[in-house]
Amino acid sequence: MKKDVLVAIKGLQIDESSDEDAVEILVNGKYNAKDGRHFLRFEQYEEDGTPTKNILAFDEKAMELTRRGGTQLHMTFMDKEKTLTSYVTPFGALMVGVNTDRISVEESDDRIHAEVDYGLEFNYEFVADCQLSLDITPRR
Repeated sequence: MKKDVLVAIKGLQIDESSDEDAVEILVNGKYNAKDGRHFLRFEQYEEDGTPTKNILAFDEKAMELTRRGGTQLHMTFMDKEKTLTSYVTPFGALMVGVNTDRISVEESDDRIHAEVDYGLEFNYEFVADCQLSLDITPRR
């Protein structure tokens, strides 16, 4: 079943000096589920107005984020594993490492809450410990 949903996304990064950088956005999206996996599609806009299309596929063991637009990215979060990907920007590409510590998915009749805790590397150097939190609710 496909649903129009409201997606609250919170991101938190804590670097080596314990400085925190938090981001929170609220977007409209499209949700559906198939074979035990959740699929979410939504758009974000860069500072220059360029749209970025996002697809998020997840279950309790893995999460995949694909971004297409001004930047290109396909991140894979796998519980207790490290994955590598290329982050392509208009200024060049970076190698991104993701060390996933925990994935959590909680479902109820009118809400899906998912969290991922992970370490982030750029070009094989540690950048920050991060947390991504999603709240998906039906749009009324």
